[in-house]
Amino acid sequence: MDKMDRMDTLSLWKATAKTFEHGKLLEGNEEADVVIIGAGFTGLSSAYHLHKMGKSVIVLEQETIGYGASGRNGGMVLPGYKPTMQDLAKKYGENEARQLNDLSLNSVELVKNIIDEHQINCDFRKTGHVVAAYKAKHFEEMKHESEYLNKYFGYETSVLDRNQLPQEIDSPVYYGGLVDNTSYSFHPLNYAIGLGEAAKSVGAKIFEHSKALSIEYGRNSVKVVIEKGVVTAKDIIVATDGYSGKLLNELNKGVLPISARIIATEQLPESLLNTVIPNDRMIFDTSNFLYYFRRTPDHRIVFGGGDVRPNLGDAAYQSVYDAMVKIMPKLAERKIDYRWGGFIGVTVDTFPIIGRSKEGAYFATGYSGHGASLSTLFGKLLAQWIVTGNAGGFRFEKERLKTFPFYNQKMMLVNLAHISFKLLDMIG
Repeated sequence: MDKMDRMDTLSLWKATAKTFEHGKLLEGNEEADVVIIGAGFTGLSSAYHLHKMGKSVIVLEQETIGYGASGRNGGMVLPGYKPTMQDLAKKYGENEARQLNDLSLNSVELVKNIIDEHQINCDFRKTGHVVAAYKAKHFEEMKHESEYLNKYFGYETSVLDRNQLPQEIDSPVYYGGLVDNTSYSFHPLNYAIGLGEAAKSVGAKIFEHSKALSIEYGRNSVKVVIEKGVVTAKDIIVATDGYSGKLLNELNKGVLPISARIIATEQLPESLLNTVIPNDRMIFDTSNFLYYFRRTPDHRIVFGGGDVRPNLGDAAYQSVYDAMVKIMPKLAERKIDYRWGGFIGVTVDTFPIIGRSKEGAYFATGYSGHGASLSTLFGKLLAQWIVTGNAGGFRFEKERLKTFPFYNQKMMLVNLAHISFKLLDMIG
């Protein structure tokens, strides 16, 4: 993995993050009821809710709070999942799909409540979003999905055809769009920092630059070994998603790390912003490469998506820029101030999972691009599972984390995904 894909480029979020008291390197021996590996949204939410339920917690982060996908995403707090509600209804039944829809809405509300309660300054704004149809057939499917949601879920969305779409985005690429008013934009790293501060305020200990090297399972306890210390606990949560490596066998086999890259433009004239994205909605499309973009409070366009392969260096960011200009030609020649990349975790079914390894480690993973809200909820559900023995009995914990074929050859799998996405986007 080269420097570019180790995420050494500067993100807009890191450049504008609020200052906070960093966690120390863990040295020596520590004990807690629960040890959590990973200080992203899932791990920090778990720590926060566990302490509120009376458990002592230690969080270990190999870098800094929000270093991974939590602090590097596009800043979209969205309802829903990667599969559509019609897809989920076909697979699990309409009642369960309705429950899953309600849970996704609850996850957005949970993020809002935590932000309000702890006065987290993260530019949290109710902007709504548009799903843009990359192909004509996608728009037809979109109309059916909107009708389905409105009729059977009481969930109001609306559709715009190609002639109406300039109300939301000035682009020659798309065939129409679905408008959903329930979503929020935010500064993801500042939310991660604020969530970490909230966890610390109720008693959690967070150690940074404290990479877990191994996990040793005992009869009624677990030990996490880092370079200069050991944490002993009764229970363990591995909240590492796309950064799991081989630390936990189930995650190594069942989670594919997909590269994601984002660019942020220079500050733009408000007149231009009001032309390209008039209503300040967040936008993502239905292409397999999934392009997503939005305005920021400091008058930029943040744009992400494209090639899922790592180790592409500057070419990857050029590809993202080219896609941005193709989608919004009025942004041609505009300077790029920030660029950054990272990994998201994808499961075989592109559906998130709450699970427990055969040794007893709890985990939540596979948000597949919908983690900004779901991960906070899943952290709460993991805490509930440890304290009460029950995470709620939802579909997330009923499904098993499936193993990717040839999981030891992840680079090959990512290359195959890239080729497949490219072909699917090219054909009608």
